[in-house]
Parts: sequence; structure tokens; C-alpha cells
Amino acid sequence: TMVSRINGDLANDIGNLAQRSLSMVAKNCDSMVPQPGPFTSDDKALLSAAVAALDSIREEFNRQAFHRGLEVIWRVVSDANRYVDSQAPWELRKSDPSRMGTVLYVLAETIRHLAILIQPVMPDSAADMLDQLNVPGEARSFVNLGPDHALKAGTTLPKPRPVFPRFVDEEVTDSA
Repeated sequence: TMVSRINGDLANDIGNLAQRSLSMVAKNCDSMVPQPGPFTSDDKALLSAAVAALDSIREEFNRQAFHRGLEVIWRVVSDANRYVDSQAPWELRKSDPSRMGTVLYVLAETIRHLAILIQPVMPDSAADMLDQLNVPGEARSFVNLGPDHALKAGTTLPKPRPVFPRFVDEEVTDSA
């Protein structure tokens, strides 16, 4: 079905985004949520897209248009992947470490939003992502979206791991 195809592609993209971003945080920020500096217009655009997604998603889900709700989430994932590529935090590491910290903070905060938003359709993966951001159980509902509940700089994060490990067909492996 269209929903399961979108789910698969979305899982791939969001998993890749989370893995890339959280691995960079682990490697470059001592496995802690980095301290952001002032936000640029690019930072603000991505964060506000993540916050604004809820209203559109809620509207689509209420109309049972789940694929359209997922597409709203997917657009934020695509925005975030483009943001990573354009900001190039791996280059900022040498040239401007504090800017790198801000970029990685913006990514982590965007992932927090995405994880909260995908809970109705991918509860296990969402929980896994929120665990990796060290978001407490009581801070995972839609009311926790937005800057008032943003990640706190200095929060220790667990070792990142893939959210969507590649599916392996057991039978194929056994016969090899």
C-alpha cells in the first residue's frame, strides 16, 4: 500500500538523519546535547518547520489522510537532510566549532520533534529515537513540541545506534 511504502521510505530517511546527526553529536560533543549559539535564519526555518508540522499532520490524520500526514513529516525530514548537507557540520568542526554545536543542536531538536510526531505511526522507532535523545517518558506527547520543551544543552546522550536496522531475512542467512 501507499502508506507502507511511505513508511518504509520515511523510516529510511528519518533513520539516516538520526544516525548521522547523533553520531556527530557523540563524536564531536562528548555525547552531550551541544550548547547552541545564536540561531541563523536557516536554523530558525528548520526549527519552525518542525514545530509547525503538528497542525497539518493533525488535520490530515483527522481526515484519515494518513499518507498526507506522513508526507508533512517527510518534508521536514528532507529539509533537515538538506540542512545537514548545506551546513556541513563536519567542516565547521575545524573552522567554527561553536557554529558546529549550534547546527548539531538544531538537528537534535528537529529529530526530537520528528520522533514525537511519528509516534502514532511508528511507536517503537519513535521511542528508540527519543531514548537516544534522553527525552523522559513524560515529555513525549504533542504538548511537548515547541521551544518551551527544547533539549537542554549538556544533557548526556547514550551511544547512538541505528533506529531502523536493515531487515535481514533469517531463512536466507541460515542456508548460507
